[in-house]
Amino acid sequence: MRRSTNYETDTLNAYRSRQRAAEYKRHHTTEWNWARFSTWREQRLLARELSRYSWSADDRVLDIPCGTGILGKLFHSFPFRIVASDISPEMMELARGEYPTDRLLECVQADITNTGFPRRSFACVVVLGFLHRVPADIKREALREISALANRVVIITCSVDSPLQRVKKKILAIIRREHVPAPCPVPLWEIIAECEAVGFKVVRSFMVVPFLSAEAMLVLERK
Repeated sequence: MRRSTNYETDTLNAYRSRQRAAEYKRHHTTEWNWARFSTWREQRLLARELSRYSWSADDRVLDIPCGTGILGKLFHSFPFRIVASDISPEMMELARGEYPTDRLLECVQADITNTGFPRRSFACVVVLGFLHRVPADIKREALREISALANRVVIITCSVDSPLQRVKKKILAIIRREHVPAPCPVPLWEIIAECEAVGFKVVRSFMVVPFLSAEAMLVLERK
């Protein structure tokens, strides 16, 4: 399948340098900005959702794309074992030290649309900050692959398109010209329909920061 140029340059190959990876990590973890607050809020909600389930040391969780391991510290609070995966080795270099060393099974370079992992091999798959960066065909491929890997729970985020968010974008375009919105948001009903089409039931969906952020978190279970 032919990939779009924007996907290749802005996402697929965007973080294939140590400098870019380090900048990304600083932007989301140490700098005082909206991205850091949004990441903190996202992690709080993810921890809450993971805590709704009983996990054991036999469970395996896939963090994909893991980026620089921003979720690593959160995973210290749970007993499951972790596989971290990203298409960028440079990002994963910064990720390794964030996860609990006794429960990080491996860091694997992989494309989320075709990972090579065994089918139904993960109790949970976590996919944050990715689906709103890619066009519709890549979204569908990624969701099909995620569905093939997960045997219990999937937690995803995706920026959503709505009249309210379009108003917010227009305001931000005036007062914050440097603001770069998510390139491929979709209506919430559409991402829900895509998830259901690959065999999931959406058990919970909610905005990460209502109105102020376009990002929604969805908790999926197998039908």
